[in-house]
Amino acid sequence: MAEIQRRPSLMLDDEEDLSHERRSRLPSQVTDAPLDDTDMIALNTTYDKQIIQGQPMHLEFNGHTNPIHQEVSASQLKNHRHLDEKGCLTVFDIIGKKRAHYLKSSAQDALSSPKNDTKSWFLYPRPLPKFWKFDKDRRLQDTQDRAIENNGRPDHKGYFTTRASHADAYNQSSPTDKINLNYTGKFFELENYAEEFRNVVGPRNTTTLSYKEVVAKISPIEEFSKDFQWVLSYLVSEELNSLATKRIEYLLNRFDLFQQLEGRTEIRENRLVPHRDFYNVRKVDQNFLLSGCVSQRQLNEFIWEKLNLEPERIVYKNSEGKEFKLRQIFCNGADAKSNEDASIGLKAVDDLFLEWYQTVYLPGSHLMGRCAPAPGKDHTFFMIAKTFLEFDNCMNGEYFAELVVRYVIQSFEKSKYQLAQLSVDFQFCEDWWFKFSDWITKWKLVSYNIRWNVRLGRSYTKLHASGIVESFQDYLDYIFRPLFSSKAKNDMKLQYFLSTVCCLDLSATEGDDYVWKKFMDPQSTLPIDWSATRDNPPIAYYMFYLMEYVKQFNLMRRNNLQNPVTLRLYAPLLRSRVSQFKAGISITEQLESLICNVLLCHSGLLQAEPLWDASPAVLYLYYLLQIPVIVSPLSSVSIAQEKPKTSRADGIRDVTVQSTRFYTGNPFLQMQKIGLRVILSSNSVLFNSSYTMEPIIEEYSVAASIYLLNSADLCEFVRNSIVTSGYEGFYKAHWNGIGLTKTQFLREKIGGTDSWYDQELDTSYKHNVPTTRRLYRKDCLDREWEFIRKQVPSELCFS
Repeated sequence: MAEIQRRPSLMLDDEEDLSHERRSRLPSQVTDAPLDDTDMIALNTTYDKQIIQGQPMHLEFNGHTNPIHQEVSASQLKNHRHLDEKGCLTVFDIIGKKRAHYLKSSAQDALSSPKNDTKSWFLYPRPLPKFWKFDKDRRLQDTQDRAIENNGRPDHKGYFTTRASHADAYNQSSPTDKINLNYTGKFFELENYAEEFRNVVGPRNTTTLSYKEVVAKISPIEEFSKDFQWVLSYLVSEELNSLATKRIEYLLNRFDLFQQLEGRTEIRENRLVPHRDFYNVRKVDQNFLLSGCVSQRQLNEFIWEKLNLEPERIVYKNSEGKEFKLRQIFCNGADAKSNEDASIGLKAVDDLFLEWYQTVYLPGSHLMGRCAPAPGKDHTFFMIAKTFLEFDNCMNGEYFAELVVRYVIQSFEKSKYQLAQLSVDFQFCEDWWFKFSDWITKWKLVSYNIRWNVRLGRSYTKLHASGIVESFQDYLDYIFRPLFSSKAKNDMKLQYFLSTVCCLDLSATEGDDYVWKKFMDPQSTLPIDWSATRDNPPIAYYMFYLMEYVKQFNLMRRNNLQNPVTLRLYAPLLRSRVSQFKAGISITEQLESLICNVLLCHSGLLQAEPLWDASPAVLYLYYLLQIPVIVSPLSSVSIAQEKPKTSRADGIRDVTVQSTRFYTGNPFLQMQKIGLRVILSSNSVLFNSSYTMEPIIEEYSVAASIYLLNSADLCEFVRNSIVTSGYEGFYKAHWNGIGLTKTQFLREKIGGTDSWYDQELDTSYKHNVPTTRRLYRKDCLDREWEFIRKQVPSELCFS
């Protein structure tokens, strides 16, 4: 298949060309920038080189130093030796090998995904041309301004059509005509995608497995249990934690020293990039919850608009078939002639609703499809949530789709440089995969700026109590059985949705059931035999069997030239719960989840703040393997960090209860200083008091204002969000200049499994991260591995 090509322009006709003024803006070469009185050059003495390289900390200086600023060459990109000088593997090497074994066998690594092969993977819709802007795209202007063909249909220039035909690209009777908003996805046509799919994937789409065959291939948990216990035994050892504590402290101090010596050099390098700054580099929010993707203000404005435009529209039907008009749901079914008579103010959704929605609706009715509660305030809340924040209702999710298009998709496309992976909660109802993919394609929730994640909850006990499942095998069947059915293979709506799914996430919250009654043994109990009414399986039990089913799913899709999905896991906030995965070990659920993430999950740790307070050895391991960590400093979930206890005297004088929510308690900046792959996410703007129309920019802005972050710091966060995202390899190459093809330039190993190579010597003009910062990060990581392989105690080495 031919390599993906861009059109010259979407705004100009074929006979037109870019102006010379526009061409001059191409960042082909960087220009020299003069020094001013704020720029200083660090000394180049032997002492300075020793300090920057950390020599006095652990290595004897041999009189030879590398230049502080050195050109990236092939000699810098040599692979690390896996053995130390004694020919022994260190404990970190073995853990990395175990991680690579599980991820590669389940096809989660980057090389196993066809979507990272820019020559064979097909993108639909095709990439937009360079210099595309929302307000310059003639397709997205008002109707009277659009170019009209002779047959009366808008001219879309072939961008959401097949390469073979441009016909039937527009349907005036489409349901999306009800959503009168301009965005690129409104020109999406499922028939054109199906034609592309049959041409590219069809000849390869022959590998099929029956669900019985899949279940028969699931491995027992014993081997993973042994690996888990082996890893745990070393991560809690006194020797390793003592070593890790010193190394973490050293890395923190070394970064501060680096900033003192090279901070102005980074500023100067940023000035040498003429066309990039923080605002016009791509940034991905990797965990943007669909259930909270709009702010309270936006939701209220939308509800008030609909109340004024269509108050008499039927929007809700209860379980008995009774119909409710829009205005009636706000006054519990009573008739009212006006909004004033119904006592509906501008704040129809207040703080009481948000609390109920977060603590009652989302963990209960939202996941399990329960009937509406008894009449009263909760019933009013239920009807509001079902009407405006659900896709499966009597309106086919029209209001929710319009909310997503207006406040998420259109906002992202206007900004151009903001992207998100929207995380949707999996609901345990019949045919959820087909219903949700039908909603996506019906309302054309399609955009270059969004991809999808599917979020699972540890809700087995709630489902069992509701009679939805009888065993843990039923829980797994609800998720995976539809994906292996013959119906799924031929359903183009589902196939399109799956082509945009990046991750499968397991959520672990304080609301998960914890107390056991029967105390079943996870090591010897199969999912079909796990039928305890109150015993919620441990996190490791959930993750292992999810990984096993994802493994079979990924292998099937990879063989059919389709994208696999990867796993992610939330770190629980509570530190008081003891792990129940294996008898005889005394660790918390937090540590259990962190180890599971290391072994089984490719795409990072969600809600990663607890990592900072966990075992130092675990934190150091995440650094050495460069496992992505996703944090949300502004989210109400992540800012609930406990303050240090005050003195006894202060406690006597102060009789008030201090709030535990404070921004500076979030450890993301310390983790970034160490060198972890930190990604910022806005998580759920409905609950975190977002006051702007751009929540991800607000996230970065607050961090920059409080911690006085410079452009290099912000662009490093942003670049991490692209490199570790679920976007296709074509976009990563275009936005960051990286690929999986080996080159002589800089190499970054992400997660211990994926090696991404720069495709040219200097890629800073794409992402604006100074080369000095990137070389510093690489040098630090190289030296830490060198130290580990030379200086670790003999009891942490293996032949």
